[in-house]
Amino acid sequence: MDPIRWDALIAHLASARHNLSQVAPEVYPLTIPHLAATPDQLTGAEARLGYPLDPLYRELLGYGNGWPQLVFTGDMLGTDDLGQGPRWDQGQELLDLYYENCDTSELPERDQLYPIYASQHDLNVMALRKDGPVTNGGHEVIWLYTEINGRWANTLQWWLACIEIVNNATAYFENPATPR
Repeated sequence: MDPIRWDALIAHLASARHNLSQVAPEVYPLTIPHLAATPDQLTGAEARLGYPLDPLYRELLGYGNGWPQLVFTGDMLGTDDLGQGPRWDQGQELLDLYYENCDTSELPERDQLYPIYASQHDLNVMALRKDGPVTNGGHEVIWLYTEINGRWANTLQWWLACIEIVNNATAYFENPATPR
């Protein structure tokens, strides 16, 4: 497999977020990713977690170390969030709420997920699996709300879906009368 061009993919999502901020600035102000994580930040996050980061998520963090309001009202967690702080706590709480109140029969055990995206304003949480199959170098990402809203084979597929989600939101705000 060719190396993933995370720099280009981050730029693509940044362009999509810019477009969204132009058509719906009150709802989706312009946000940008944090600077790349350093090797020390990556190893520090892994030390706090007590396990290695998913390889593809680790690569992504090496180009963009978290992103506020990545999609919708949630934040992509960076190395400073992993294993500590309010974003981590919110992600853990949302995962716990889902496992306490929703059907989890198609999900791994709760302790096999860790949040990489958490909303401060609703129930959206996206989590990476620590176990399960590895597809093209990474584990599955699962989006939970009041049901399973999405599943992607790895972080790359999740990132591509984030681009699509932002583009769909932009299309909606550009022409809200169009049926979806």
